[in-house]
Amino acid sequence: MQIRERIRLSGTSETEFEKHLEEELASYTFDLSRLLNSGLKFADNFNAQIVSFTSDGTANTEFSVAHTIKRVPTGIIIFHQDKAGSLYQGPVTGTAWTVSTLYLKCSVSSVTFKAMVF
Repeated sequence: MQIRERIRLSGTSETEFEKHLEEELASYTFDLSRLLNSGLKFADNFNAQIVSFTSDGTANTEFSVAHTIKRVPTGIIIFHQDKAGSLYQGPVTGTAWTVSTLYLKCSVSSVTFKAMVF
């Protein structure tokens, strides 16, 4: 039951605050419904980006992966890879990640990955 209807049935008068509150709640409900019905993307909810890339043709060789999250990433989650191998960043020899690029290594050559950078 709407707030206005409950107030009307109780016999008390509706304040300007209550009118404004109901209008704002209706507006937020409409906005949320529109967002959810138009399709909320997984990465939108995490300040992240889904990227696809292939490791270097030589095992254990550093390669770069571009991203557009506009900050230095804190991690990566692998969703898919087409063959066995370990993806890693060299702890001592690896290049530091930047606001536009990851630097990674893979223990096997030419592995195709799909991952979320966050």
